[in-house]
Amino acid sequence: METDSGITLEEAKAKIKYLESLLREKEENTYRTFFEEDEDAVVILDLETQLFIDCNVKLTSLLGFTKTELQKLSVFDISPKYQPNGQPSETLAVKYIEDGFKFGNVKFDWIHLNREGEEIPCEVKLHNYVGKDGKRFAKGVLQKKDTLVELRNKLNQKEKLLEKVTKTLPAIIYIQDLATDEFLYLNNSIESFLGFEVEPILTYDYLIKNILHPDDLHLIDAHAKKMVEEKNTEIYVLDFRVFHQNGNVHWFRVWETNFSFNVDGIPTEVLGVAQDITASKTIELQLKKQNELSEEIRRISKSGVWEWNVETNQMYWTPDLYYLLKVEPNQFKPNIQSLINFFANGCKEKLVDSLVNAEKEKIPFDLELEILSEPNFWVRVQGKAIQSETNGIVIIGSIEDIDDSRKKRIALLENEARFHKVANQTGLIIYDYDINLNQIEWDGAIKSVLGYEIEEFNHLDIEGWLNLIHPDDRMFTKELLADAIGTRSPYHAFYRLRKKDNSYIPIEDRGTFISNDITGSNRQVGVLENVSAKYEFELKLQSKEERFRNFYNFASEAIIITDGDMILDANLAFKKLFGYDFIHHLSVKEIIADPLWNGIDNKDKIFSLEGIKKDGTLIPIQVNKKEIEEGKFIISFIDLTLINEAESIKQALKEIQEKNNLIITQKMELEKTIEELKLTQSQLILNEKMASLGQLIAGIAHEINNPMGAIKASSQLILENIKNQILNQEKIIQLLANKPFEKRKLFFKWMSESFEKRNQLHGSEARKQKKLIQEKLESLGCRDPEFVSEEVVDAGVQLGLPIIEHLCHEEDFLDFFNYGIQYIHTSQNLNSILESIQRVSKILYALKNFSHFDKKGNKINTDLIANIETVLILYNSQMKNGIKIIRDYPDSRLFIDCFPDDLIQVWTNLIFNAIQAMSYKGTLTISILSETDPITKRNWAKINIADTGSGIPDSIKDRIFEPFFTTKELGEGSGLGLDIVRRVVQKHDGKIEVFSKPGNTIFTIILPVSTNS
Repeated sequence: METDSGITLEEAKAKIKYLESLLREKEENTYRTFFEEDEDAVVILDLETQLFIDCNVKLTSLLGFTKTELQKLSVFDISPKYQPNGQPSETLAVKYIEDGFKFGNVKFDWIHLNREGEEIPCEVKLHNYVGKDGKRFAKGVLQKKDTLVELRNKLNQKEKLLEKVTKTLPAIIYIQDLATDEFLYLNNSIESFLGFEVEPILTYDYLIKNILHPDDLHLIDAHAKKMVEEKNTEIYVLDFRVFHQNGNVHWFRVWETNFSFNVDGIPTEVLGVAQDITASKTIELQLKKQNELSEEIRRISKSGVWEWNVETNQMYWTPDLYYLLKVEPNQFKPNIQSLINFFANGCKEKLVDSLVNAEKEKIPFDLELEILSEPNFWVRVQGKAIQSETNGIVIIGSIEDIDDSRKKRIALLENEARFHKVANQTGLIIYDYDINLNQIEWDGAIKSVLGYEIEEFNHLDIEGWLNLIHPDDRMFTKELLADAIGTRSPYHAFYRLRKKDNSYIPIEDRGTFISNDITGSNRQVGVLENVSAKYEFELKLQSKEERFRNFYNFASEAIIITDGDMILDANLAFKKLFGYDFIHHLSVKEIIADPLWNGIDNKDKIFSLEGIKKDGTLIPIQVNKKEIEEGKFIISFIDLTLINEAESIKQALKEIQEKNNLIITQKMELEKTIEELKLTQSQLILNEKMASLGQLIAGIAHEINNPMGAIKASSQLILENIKNQILNQEKIIQLLANKPFEKRKLFFKWMSESFEKRNQLHGSEARKQKKLIQEKLESLGCRDPEFVSEEVVDAGVQLGLPIIEHLCHEEDFLDFFNYGIQYIHTSQNLNSILESIQRVSKILYALKNFSHFDKKGNKINTDLIANIETVLILYNSQMKNGIKIIRDYPDSRLFIDCFPDDLIQVWTNLIFNAIQAMSYKGTLTISILSETDPITKRNWAKINIADTGSGIPDSIKDRIFEPFFTTKELGEGSGLGLDIVRRVVQKHDGKIEVFSKPGNTIFTIILPVSTNS
């Protein structure tokens, strides 16, 4: 390296210094260029003075200050007092500066204030360093966060909107993880739609077990598989069925799309929206069903429609018409001439004339014409002209195949002629009654049956026919006819009709209406049949049947009738011999002690063995059998025990008779004395009892009238149901014949169970049950579910609902249901009659018990509660309007050994005294307790009869049991009532006590209880 020897050291140092300054200036200019043009806002801060010492243009633009203004400010002058996290800006700035020195740099969010005092959110990157002189500086790089905040705010708003939409949208929105089948998101709509809670998160396994319909699982699986395989974001739609939590079936439609994918492009999440489309789906299915039904009806009815434009000669046929005329739609072009050519000669001319008249005179036509075919067939052709504003005259019409109905009509006319001929030969009189015109046309065997010429008879109207009926039968027959006309139901009557010689013969009259619609035909047709011979035969048969039944029931020999080994019927002697009250499901094997028994068919006509009574006792018997028809037998049984013991019994009876004669002689002498003593007493008791009976008689008559009214009303309803069943009997028979055996069996099971089980509901409970049943039937596709639910709940047969649900979707279900419900109504009316009869029987039984007193004989084991209830029944009419009865009885029946008729007099006197004491207004309390004497261990029944009457004064309490003592007005009582009570109680070894104060009187009867109760 060469040196400049001409330069001094000082000059060299100066030059170096100059070059160094040039270099520094160049570096500073380069730095300043980068500093000023930096895209980010940059500021230099002196940490000791807290003042800004430099900044670039971007910062002045960001905050609105000039560089000169900014160099006079500190970081706290352009910051709010507090930052968004709630900490003071001064404290937080110190922390970030310390972190900058600790970590070299730090990044944080900061709110600055611009020249206008507005908040500017920024992201700050702080770089701290120390100068050569030890001074500390900070370089801050600021980025405005307004855009970021705006994006975040918009995102938050969208998230809130999405959350609101997913919560309020009337649809189920979900995101499902395909790997785990769990729902990552599921809104609350599932609760309102299906009643299931969102938490815990539902899985696909939960859906299968509780929600998804099993018949649609294959559709759902195929849908999911297709989405995964196609790996796109298309929207896939699927309809399927689900179960509501209450068990109802709903239709759902889902729209699903693949929501996210893994790195291999395989879907990992599915986004879905589901809506309940049950209502629209039901309408869609019904519409589809109706369309299919309409197509089927058109196909079955063999009819078609055509349209002909007269001006353009263009013709249109429906597809059905091509089918009817046996031509192919794609090979045949219809026109009016081609249509005419289908008809036979003679028919063509009629059709042409009708078309001309329809075009010119606007006359519609309705023709029966013959179609040329193999073979030919008859059709009904209808048409009419319509004036169209755009197309001129258009003739529209239809063609219907009537070949079968025409043949049937012709056959019917032929059959009618044959029927008239047969009727004349078989002795039937035929009539056709026009109700509107009040005219009757007669035909048949009028001459041979009644002696009139047909011309004589045909002038008779309805009044003339009624005048020929026997006066005793006329009114009833007229009422039957009026009832049949009013309801359009079949008419059936028996009456005596006067012949021409003025004698009467029995007639069976059977009539029916051409239509059972009240707005339809007003013609009744029928036949009169002479049933003299039939009537005499039935009388003879009835007489023989009665003789056989009397012999059978009252024979001393035990007799049964069997079908194989199953007992169909048994007489009273059999039931008495073997101890059975009922023989339902009883077989011969059960009453025969033969382990090798192989059926009655394999036994001799007469054989002996041991029989088994119901209680298991064995008795020796002789059996006689006679076959009355194949497989059926009459069997008689002779108890050999009686024959074996006859002699010993005869001897014992002789000895007993001798002893009895001696006892009777002594007894007669004793009774003569006793009867004289009882005569006066019995007369007094009878007088007392007759007085009580007179008080009861008016109330009893009223009590009997109520059930008799119920019997009459139920009988009328049964008669109406029977008439309706006869009307529809042929239709039901055809329906049953076409049904599989299992369906018929299920239907009859529903009817029979409904006869036996009845759960009557009322008020809101009934309305709620009707609504639930209607919704269930609607979901099962039942026709007219409202009517079915009303009938089921009103009849109280909702326990048979599972069978109805199994059958309700079938087309002819309503016909079967109406048939069954009528039988159920009939059975319920019969039960009402039986209950009313039992009510009358109960009253009469109570009255009968009341009418017998002081009956001689031994004590009888008697139901104490039933004995008291007998008297309450008799006094019901006198108590039901003003007296409240409180019964405090034991849970089980209580039996005592007693004279029940005598006890009835006790309750009669005490209860009637209580009624009078309360002046027929108050509370009557009857309580029964069972107590055991701790010393004697004897059981006692304690009966308390309490009333809320005026009470018994203390001054007369000791005299109330004295004979002839009474506080009643003259003629109202004899004073023997409580004396009778006291004597009857003493007769039963019992005790009587009385407690009384105003408003509370209690008579207590204590009686010994039977040892076997």
